[in-house]
Amino acid sequence: MEDYIYPEQEILIPKSGYSYYITKEGDTLNTVCSMFKINIMDLLKDNHTIYLSEGQILVHRK
Repeated sequence: MEDYIYPEQEILIPKSGYSYYITKEGDTLNTVCSMFKINIMDLLKDNHTIYLSEGQILVHRK
């Protein structure tokens, strides 16, 4: 199977010093913070708008 990139497709490019997480159904701020071992305030600071919609990417600076 070959992977293709299509016009207007969003792709994730990892950046040094950052962690990325794509949310899934049932995620909460507490479960995501537990996974990253961070507090909620740090997560909110690095993500200006969090709705925790399925497939949303959350970013945390390491």
